[in-house]
Amino acid sequence: MGKHRSESDVTAKTNKQNGEKHYKEATCPSSDAVEKLIEDLRVHQFELETQNQQLHQAQVTIDESRQQYSDLYDYAPVGYFTFDAKGLILKANLTAATLLNTARGLLTGKPFANFLIPEDRDAFYLHRTGVVRSGTKQTCELRIGRNDGDVLYGLMESVPVKTHENAPLSLWSTLTDITERKRAEEALREAHNELELRVQRRTAQLRESEKIALDQMREIETYYHTAPIGLCVLDTDLRYLRINDLLARWNGVPASEHLGRTLREVLPWLANEAERVARQVIETGKPVTKMEITGETADQPGIQRIWLADWSPIKDSTGTVVNLSIVVEEVTQQRKLEDQLRQSQKMEAIGTLAGGIAHDFNNMLAAILGFTEMALEDLPDRPDVERNLQNVSRAAMRARDLVKQILAFSRKAGHERNPLSLTPLLKETVQLLRASIPTTIDIKLAITATSDTVLASPIEIQQILMNLATNASLAMQERGGTMEVSLTDIDFEPDSPVFGADVSPGEYVQLTVKDTGIGMGPDVMKRVFEPFFTTREVGKGTGMGLAVVYGIVKDLQGTITVEGELGVGSTFSVLLPKVKTDAQAEAVQTVEVPGGNERILFVDDEEMLVEWGRTTLERLGYRVTAMTDSQKALKTFSIDPSLFDLVITDYAMPRIAGAQLAKELLNIRRDIPVILCTGHSDNISPERSREMGVKEFLTKPVSKQGLAEAVRRVLDGKDWRVK
Repeated sequence: MGKHRSESDVTAKTNKQNGEKHYKEATCPSSDAVEKLIEDLRVHQFELETQNQQLHQAQVTIDESRQQYSDLYDYAPVGYFTFDAKGLILKANLTAATLLNTARGLLTGKPFANFLIPEDRDAFYLHRTGVVRSGTKQTCELRIGRNDGDVLYGLMESVPVKTHENAPLSLWSTLTDITERKRAEEALREAHNELELRVQRRTAQLRESEKIALDQMREIETYYHTAPIGLCVLDTDLRYLRINDLLARWNGVPASEHLGRTLREVLPWLANEAERVARQVIETGKPVTKMEITGETADQPGIQRIWLADWSPIKDSTGTVVNLSIVVEEVTQQRKLEDQLRQSQKMEAIGTLAGGIAHDFNNMLAAILGFTEMALEDLPDRPDVERNLQNVSRAAMRARDLVKQILAFSRKAGHERNPLSLTPLLKETVQLLRASIPTTIDIKLAITATSDTVLASPIEIQQILMNLATNASLAMQERGGTMEVSLTDIDFEPDSPVFGADVSPGEYVQLTVKDTGIGMGPDVMKRVFEPFFTTREVGKGTGMGLAVVYGIVKDLQGTITVEGELGVGSTFSVLLPKVKTDAQAEAVQTVEVPGGNERILFVDDEEMLVEWGRTTLERLGYRVTAMTDSQKALKTFSIDPSLFDLVITDYAMPRIAGAQLAKELLNIRRDIPVILCTGHSDNISPERSREMGVKEFLTKPVSKQGLAEAVRRVLDGKDWRVK
């Protein structure tokens, strides 16, 4: 453009030349020349106006082009930036300002790096230094942190520019919004990764499934052979196709030797019943469950065992039964536990009956013992009569002990229990047995227990041993034999085999009485602890001995079992829990019968007991008001509560029962001491009576000594205790 003259320069030169010509001609113009000059001037004026119009049009075109360029620059679909060498923004279009979410007027002079997320600022620095050093176009991707919190992905392309030779180097850059593309790429990448992950997971699942399937097959195979139940598969001819180890062991034939053989060949004693059931399953296509099998096994000969067998058909696609699956479960222990449950229920029923008669019987015994004691006190020097009365007293005491045995059997009464060492008591009891058992029976005592202390009373242990020993001697009375009494330690860990349904893990002492007598069969063993059951002739046995033992053992939180075989003998084993103490029961000291002079209200609906109570207490020095009507007793007390120092009342009475009477008395006078007596009742206990405010709880029959001591304890305010 510098080498060519512009159109305006040419026009100016032409005008100059024409002017000089006209000037020369004007110095000596003619009329024609003047007209021609005028004409030329008009032409020239026209040309100037035309040129003016052209110049104006050119200016308009240039302005329009400049505006178009400005619009194109500002509204281009990409952002335009001009940076200096340090990355400061020198110029930016509107699109660039929009991309940065900042007014364009605020961009000039600002470092472009400020708009980038911190992680991409180094990338921009490397980009612009790369452009400056290489002098060529460079491209990079940048992330812009917008003011609205969003992140914009941009593609920047930059070239170095110098406007003139001495101008500083600058960068012309474009910034293209590639956010959607990047997001699409990211979504595609995530989808691809997710797909890849799913493929990997599915592959892993398939591999795991394959491994699990193999493991399950191995486990099924292992379980099949080691299952705690018997399993086998037979064809319709009852030939073994498959059998597990347990069932093979029960059959007494190795599993491999079963295959191909018929059930009749292996178990001929079971074949007839099995063939009947098999025909039923094959014909109906329906399973048969709970087929009971009773017999012995090769691994435990001589022991009757019980199984339940479930027969199931295996059908082909047409529904035809082609094979039979049999599951055999042993229920020997379950049946034993069921028998024990039935036994317990029988015991409970008999116990309820025994408890029901205990109250009235104890009332009668209380009168017999009480008046016998008074008769012995009043008796003059008459040895023969005294001997007879002492026999009456002993008979009554035996009757009292019999009631205690019945109640111990029914768990409705107990004895005062303390830590008790069994060894001395067993030795003493065995010495007593030697004097009462025939000489044809040899008694052996073996004690190996390292600790033998249990929570019991001596009379309970003696009752257990005496009854078991009596039972053993009766079994050997015809032929004689040997009775072995032993005491051993038994420890049950949590994983020990179950000895009985009610045996918990812990340390026990085992008392065993073994005889070589006539023994007993399974039917007798099932009923041996039932009350009134006996194998002896009528009149020679009550059937209560072993029932009493059973009740005492259960009440001591123990268990008893029996094993026996006809013609061989029987073994009774008693397990009692140990207590970790060496304390022994203190000996009861004989003391003088205490008395006093206080005023006592004595209430009982039995006239004989009222008479006994009044006489006994008066002989001890007390002033007694004795009554058989509880309502009248309450009325008498309410008239003047201060008249009495103590109230003794029976529990079971008509109109107002003893517990209610005690409550009414305490409502009237809170400090009145009350002694509650009972022959027996399930509805009252020492603990419940104490909760009601009763000071003493006495069980009939009560001796003179026991009554006197209880009265003194209450009146003297000593510690309450049960007698």
